[in-house]
Amino acid sequence: MKNSLDPISILRRSAAALVLISACSPKPVIVQPPPVVQPPPIVRPPRVLAPESLQKALSDAVKEPFSDTQAMDVIYATNRVPLADASACGDGSFGVERSTALYYGVCSLNVPKRHSTGGFEVAPNPRADSHKYFRVLSQTSLDEPSFKALLAAKKPTDVLVFVHGFNVKFAEAVLRASQIAYDLKFQGPVVLFTWPAGASGGMMDSALINRTYDANRMNAIYSVDRTASFFKALSELDMSVHVMVHSMGHQVVLTALAKAAPSMPKPFIGELVLNAPDIPIADFQRLAPTLKDMAERVTVYCSYNDNAIAASETYNKNRRLGGCERAPGIDVINVSEIDAPALGIGGLGHGYYAARPILTDIYQVLLGVPAEKRLFIRRSEPNSTEDYYLRP
Repeated sequence: MKNSLDPISILRRSAAALVLISACSPKPVIVQPPPVVQPPPIVRPPRVLAPESLQKALSDAVKEPFSDTQAMDVIYATNRVPLADASACGDGSFGVERSTALYYGVCSLNVPKRHSTGGFEVAPNPRADSHKYFRVLSQTSLDEPSFKALLAAKKPTDVLVFVHGFNVKFAEAVLRASQIAYDLKFQGPVVLFTWPAGASGGMMDSALINRTYDANRMNAIYSVDRTASFFKALSELDMSVHVMVHSMGHQVVLTALAKAAPSMPKPFIGELVLNAPDIPIADFQRLAPTLKDMAERVTVYCSYNDNAIAASETYNKNRRLGGCERAPGIDVINVSEIDAPALGIGGLGHGYYAARPILTDIYQVLLGVPAEKRLFIRRSEPNSTEDYYLRP
């Protein structure tokens, strides 16, 4: 009899055979991959030169980058005699004669992003390119209470006071104040004190520089009381005030500060920056202790190449601080190496205070950096007439 299996039995036997074969077959060796070793995290060492806290503090302090054309306000005080409508903020607004009163106001100017550092180019007409030319936008007259209220409303902030020198009329003084504040990226309000400097309208007076110098010097002397009143008004605002002076303006400012000192808080001034001081060395040495008491720091910029200071020394028959002379406790910085007129004769070498090298250093001064630690500063030789040189 023939043996036959049904399909189900065949399937069962096949499955059993497969199980038997599988059981008898060697088991495959499974190779495990090596464990992944994570590298230790990279820890960046802390920055010593500019830690994050300092970066944040500086970034927070510089709220306005001054990287574009913008309107800037120059708040002014002056003892010039008013001539006509002040709205133009021009030489026709205030003259070169002195007044017994102080006048206050605000000039708003267009400051162009494409102006040369340290310079100002005045718009030839109202339609001129606003990115290339300075132009007055508006003017507001103030009295002393509104002047103080305007500044008080800007607290807390620092204030930069600029005082010009010899032979500077009202319009130039306003433009220069705006240029300096813009190029310094100064974050607080800029206040211009403009005393009656400049030549009169006569052709002869403009040509005779000695006559203009004598007239300006007398105006400087008679401006001291008004300037002292101006600084007293500022001292009542409880704000940090930095003062930047040029040339003959020192005959006004330094004497006024000494006169006002007994009734003012000390130190009232943060940084007192003196550029090309046209003042006798003997007078400065007499005033220096009071100035050091009134300011956290005093910095003098001077130059052997300043032909205007050399002319003043010849005319006045004495040495001037702008020609360099050390003073204890005061940083005296010689800028002769960056301020040489062409061949020693071209130009006055007197306007360096508003140019790039000096502004770069003053920017660091306003940050409170000690002189030796600032860029491009080197110590002078022993027994010299200055403490430091500003390198070219």
